[in-house]
Amino acid sequence: MRYVSIFSGVEAATLAFEPLGWYPVAFSEIEPFQCAVLAERWPDVPNLGDITKVDWKNEIHGAVDLVVGGSPCQSFSVAGKREGLKGASGLMFEYIRCVQELRPRWFLWENVPGALTSENGDAFGQLLREMDELGYCLAWRILDSQFFGVAQRRRRLFLVGHIGAESPAEVLFEPDCLSGNPQSSREKRKELTRRAGRSAACAGFKYSAAPRASVGKNIVCMTGTQAHCHISDEISGCLTAHMGKDDAPVVVVDSNSENASNEAFGFAQNTRNEVRIVGDGTISGALTANPGMKQTTFVCTSDYASAPLVRRLTPLECERLQGFPDNHTRISWNGKPADECPDGPRYKAIGNSMAVPVMRWLGERIEEADRI
Repeated sequence: MRYVSIFSGVEAATLAFEPLGWYPVAFSEIEPFQCAVLAERWPDVPNLGDITKVDWKNEIHGAVDLVVGGSPCQSFSVAGKREGLKGASGLMFEYIRCVQELRPRWFLWENVPGALTSENGDAFGQLLREMDELGYCLAWRILDSQFFGVAQRRRRLFLVGHIGAESPAEVLFEPDCLSGNPQSSREKRKELTRRAGRSAACAGFKYSAAPRASVGKNIVCMTGTQAHCHISDEISGCLTAHMGKDDAPVVVVDSNSENASNEAFGFAQNTRNEVRIVGDGTISGALTANPGMKQTTFVCTSDYASAPLVRRLTPLECERLQGFPDNHTRISWNGKPADECPDGPRYKAIGNSMAVPVMRWLGERIEEADRI
């Protein structure tokens, strides 16, 4: 299958599709660091650069089977200013233009769940109307990467379009979801977590309830200035993520207790700057482009011989949480060798990307549907 990947980033899509034998015709990316990663990893694939200046009919020769990409999500996200199509997310129209000019059999669009409610649903509704007028049958679904083999809670919206009258719902939904007798939400969450090898706590998609921690009985999480922290043998109370020098989150583990744990566990901010253990502590929150912004994930590691350590995720850990090969984003940059590649642009590139296992699953489903 020949595809064009736009808003390419560091190409989670191509990493996902390579095992399927699919061929990337072209990329479109404008960020300098991401462009350098593309040039390093796929030197033979042209990067057409600024999507607003690309003449797709003249640049792309031959039929294209798929257009894939996620237009900027910042002004759709509930963690942003919710500017909708007036902000960076307005580049959604460039995605539509690309599909309109290339007319692929399939398209795959990714974004944050906030795209569904941006502008009271009008922004997503406009995307659906535009694609419908182009002759595409549509289906969409929110998928969470934690159920695809990576330890990251990352809920993303996927819209699949297929030219003609045949519905692409079979790409996004398992057969039992289309039978008219679906499982209850609670039963479905239990089944998903069982497959992922995690506890049912991981399937709770809200931070509102204080989650149970499975990492030992004598763990206390707090911030230095919190006046009303909650301490318990079994649960972590709500913490405020003040990241000043004196207010960083701290975790206290009683290493002399028989219940003390030498496992690592994660906790993350939500959009209200509250910090809670994510699920059962074995998964991270959604990675962000800037580890200092809201929704940052922290890791607590300890062993029996040393004091607990609370830290941010490293770029390598973030790559693994997205399903990338190790050091995919570690390249020579700004005159420095790869082993001195700065963390900042790596965090940004990884946090703005997609989870490779989710994209591979979608590719496999599209390929299977395409054979029918």
